Amino acid sequence: MINVRADEFLNLYRSLEELLSEKYGEKTRYGSVIMQFINDREGKQFKDKLNLCREIRNLLSHHPEIDGERIVEPSQAMIDTLKEVISYIKRPPMALDFATTYENLLKVSPHQKILPVMKKMERRGFSHVPVIDDGKFVGVFSVGTIFMYISSNYLLAESCDMEIGDFSEFLPFEAHSTERFRFMPKTATAIDLEAAFEQPSERSRRLAAVFITASGSKNDPLLGMITPWDILGGRMPRPRRTYLALS
Repeated sequence: MINVRADEFLNLYRSLEELLSEKYGEKTRYGSVIMQFINDREGKQFKDKLNLCREIRNLLSHHPEIDGERIVEPSQAMIDTLKEVISYIKRPPMALDFATTYENLLKVSPHQKILPVMKKMERRGFSHVPVIDDGKFVGVFSVGTIFMYISSNYLLAESCDMEIGDFSEFLPFEAHSTERFRFMPKTATAIDLEAAFEQPSERSRRLAAVFITASGSKNDPLLGMITPWDILGGRMPRPRRTYLALS
């Protein structure tokens, strides 16, 4: 007896296995690419549904019929689950999708006056501002930069003519004593981004921002920036639950 839904389910399951085999290659640790995906960070969101799919698939494959009839008929929800996972693997949400892009970032040069910059930061709610010198991303200006300047010089010049470049000693990424920055490639996914922000602080240095560049090198042109506020403020949703239909 032909069961169109069961056949569609099995075809989708095979398609999922093929995609995951391409994804993991020889790296499978669980004897099954489906189990490998379920136990990976990005696959845990689908764990319960995929475990049900595995059970249904095993029944359909090893004990398909009794008296000529299928013993299990997959529901449309199970078929939709496989489509959802396949679509996710083909098009995972990317970190750059949730970044403030380079065009929309507040950026400064070493020759800009600090007072107007600080007013813009307050007005636009920016805590960290990339410093671009002759097209190159050279550091970050923040409230912490001013604090480090005061701590090192025991004063803050009252002149409104101070420029970003006057803080040059404290702008480089490594110079920030209480915070750190991470660079990720444009291929990084939203799952990679969440993992980065969930890692514990390193020696009291919290992750203040993630910068997206083409290859993840700080020497590449800046494509976007993501701060914890982008996540806490709701700009970055949890892993998507609605995906494009298969073509």
